[in-house]
Amino acid sequence: MSPVENNNLVLSRNKKRSCAYHSFLSVCRAKQGRVNAVIRLGHTLMRKEKIFHHFFADHSLRAVAAHLAFFSLKLPYEYDNPVYLDRSLNEEEAREILGLFERRIAERLPLAYLTQEATYLGRRFYVNEQVLVPRSLMNTRFEEFLARISWENHRVLDLCAGSGCIGISLALMNPRLQVDLADISAEALKVAEVNVERFSLSARVHCIESDLFSRIEGKYDLIISNPPYVSDYEYQWQPPEIKKEPALALKGGVDGMDLVNRIWVEAREYLNPKGILVAEVGYAATRRLKWRYPRVALEGVCYKKPEEAGKKGIWKKIARWSDLPFEWSGMMDGVVVCEREQLPLELSRKNDPLRSWLFRTSRLIQRLCRFFREN
Repeated sequence: MSPVENNNLVLSRNKKRSCAYHSFLSVCRAKQGRVNAVIRLGHTLMRKEKIFHHFFADHSLRAVAAHLAFFSLKLPYEYDNPVYLDRSLNEEEAREILGLFERRIAERLPLAYLTQEATYLGRRFYVNEQVLVPRSLMNTRFEEFLARISWENHRVLDLCAGSGCIGISLALMNPRLQVDLADISAEALKVAEVNVERFSLSARVHCIESDLFSRIEGKYDLIISNPPYVSDYEYQWQPPEIKKEPALALKGGVDGMDLVNRIWVEAREYLNPKGILVAEVGYAATRRLKWRYPRVALEGVCYKKPEEAGKKGIWKKIARWSDLPFEWSGMMDGVVVCEREQLPLELSRKNDPLRSWLFRTSRLIQRLCRFFREN
């Protein structure tokens, strides 16, 4: 039951927010409420509570507030359309929108879980709390990945598939592909199955419940994966919104490499001779793989956080200091690409205690820097 119920109940357990909600509803009762006004209210309240954007749109809280308002009103997502922004709100409509705002703030639920939809490559996918919210950045290179493959059987394996957005997107880009969506979570695969049906791909896209390669058969031209790669140390510092997502899909062990290592050494057996492995494993894991396997010709691509573009002075320099031997806040993600023949035959046991110490120390410094910047 939402904290926003009726005139006789408290709209929020937070007195200040409850007052703000009541004030806005009184404006709506006077037939003066507008969509742009409720968006402004939601944006203000979320900003005061320092809500994490959870990678939505341009990472602005205004976009979050606008999306919730337009979703509730069933309007096209044209957030700057003056016709929609100037639309009047009745009290019931406003109450529904405020209820979504309150859940976003009080429960710290990611926006996609509230609306049960997420946009990936311009398409809307069904999601719920059993899967990660789709946000993989490697989608910007899907066409490049597909173009470089010497196709033999046109089979693609999306490993740790979750909602299936990656494998489904690839299937929609190339009608010849046969795609398997594999995940250890039966609940996650139920979500993937909904999306397969949504895009009418049941003839070409299939779901497999599997612990990585344990139930995989045959060989593939492309294995693509966004596995869990967050270290135990990193996970404890994540925003509440991240921790609302399934830990099974995020946590990769002490150093975040548990599943990455398994994929790295096992993928070779399931790739065709000219097959390719593509894995989004985070910036830290990308650098660890390069360090542990210096003779392996892997390609690593790292993505900077969008907000780093506006930083000045020392923060801008730090954000660009990409040669650090550990993950830094200026790096958002890392993707590795490797041909089958280059994949290692066995796992490297190479370990560097100094490197591990540097990594943990850097995270502490990062937290301190963030604290001083925000206060």
